[in-house]
Amino acid sequence: MGKYETTLSGAAITSTLNQMSMIGDIGKDILKKFGIKKINLSKEYSFKIRGAIHSETRKRFGKDALYFYGLTMMDGYEKIVQAQGGFEIDKFYNKNYKDMNHKKIQIARKFRNKFLEIYSKELGDMTKKTIFTPIENIVGSSMKILDKDKIELTLTNAVLLENEIFNRGMVTAALTLLNSKWNFKLKFIKSKSKQDSRGWCKFNWEIEFKLNKDKVNPFDKKKELRDVAKQRFIDNVLVDSNRLRKQSDLLAIQLGKFIPPQMHKEMMNGNFSTDITTRRKKLTIFFSDIKNFTDTSEKLQPEDLTKYLNEYFSEMTKIALEYGATIDKYIGDAVMLFFGDPTSKGEKEDAIACVEMSLKMQEKMSELKKKWLNEGFQKPFEIRVGINTGFCNVGNFGSEQRLTYTIIGGEVNIAARLETAGDAGKILMSNETYAHVKEIVDVKELNSIKMKGVSRDVKVFEVIGRKNTNINKIKNFDKNTKLTNKKIEDLNKKIEKIDKQFNVLKTLINDLNRQKFD
Repeated sequence: MGKYETTLSGAAITSTLNQMSMIGDIGKDILKKFGIKKINLSKEYSFKIRGAIHSETRKRFGKDALYFYGLTMMDGYEKIVQAQGGFEIDKFYNKNYKDMNHKKIQIARKFRNKFLEIYSKELGDMTKKTIFTPIENIVGSSMKILDKDKIELTLTNAVLLENEIFNRGMVTAALTLLNSKWNFKLKFIKSKSKQDSRGWCKFNWEIEFKLNKDKVNPFDKKKELRDVAKQRFIDNVLVDSNRLRKQSDLLAIQLGKFIPPQMHKEMMNGNFSTDITTRRKKLTIFFSDIKNFTDTSEKLQPEDLTKYLNEYFSEMTKIALEYGATIDKYIGDAVMLFFGDPTSKGEKEDAIACVEMSLKMQEKMSELKKKWLNEGFQKPFEIRVGINTGFCNVGNFGSEQRLTYTIIGGEVNIAARLETAGDAGKILMSNETYAHVKEIVDVKELNSIKMKGVSRDVKVFEVIGRKNTNINKIKNFDKNTKLTNKKIEDLNKKIEKIDKQFNVLKTLINDLNRQKFD
């Protein structure tokens, strides 16, 4: 806060914050930007704080929002002033109300002008109590009669020039009390208004009055004015809400391309913690990479390399998501996935899903190989896969500023080692994974491998293909046989008919047996 800038009382800032509380945390967010945690009523604060709150409100919800807040601004002071005897303008109004509607226009004008004189003085006094400038007697209010039905009103306070609509709402609320006799037009004179760099701003309006020929209850008119302004304000809030929702949906879609869908879903539901925490969990880990990628990529044009890599990653990712894998990361030409967190179907089911996914990926690579050859890709990509099941540390790793959701541990290294040990088009797995999937795949046991940091020899199994079991036959039957709802319904009807015929025959046999013994 500069030595020569305008300040506001803590009470004035608090009043603004209370007004704005109905539209969210704009006030709190602005305070954070200024490094303020809580407003102290006995302290003074920079004019820039309220200016920023008003400007952000206008930016998000339009001028209608500030106009509505201007109309209702005095509500916050009413209880305080009532405890001190009430507003002088209210006392004058209630005491001399009959003069406002007097048949003699001169008396009605006299009431109107006196009303504005008292209002201007009281507004100025209130302003001086809450706004402080480095130069004395700057803030305040005054009125000047320009013509019999034209009055100039001047107000100098700490509202920014760009937010004039707030002050206009405040003045309009007072002028509405004259509506039973006068219609008015409030015109902002920008040429006579001026923003000072030290924080105060001078506002100038011309008010033109015309006799109101209709019978109007000023209090009903004031309520109507507020209701209309409030509805416009609410409409703008809804528009902003829809804008934020669309923006949020777009961000959610974009975010979903950078994080695993399981994690994305939990995050969108508010169930995913961003604390730096990890846990031990048994997972099935998958690694794959493109065999001889460096040599192959050097023989391709950058545009072709990008095209084929994007197609490869897109197809592999599609299959991974189909089987429920958690996509950890892409490392150059390599893919790292795992099963078992943040969601799991069970250790066995996770391992089966991983192996089934790997087989599907290799099948897809065979299709892509044929396609790429037809497109002139002489040495198409071929992938090798390594799979292991074991306990890992899984969770959020990193710092308070940036986190990554991943897995670490010796079992992860084993999966990576199995991948590099394999040949193109092959799937290697550890004994821990094989134990879960031996009923669904045929394998060939290879030589065990030793790894630094791993106390045991790692048994290695190469997947030959799926077992041709009755279960698979049933699965194939399910996939190839189309039982429509109508066919199932027809079968149920036939079964019911057979049941009825059986019951009839059973009854006849029982009757015949009774007749025989009789």
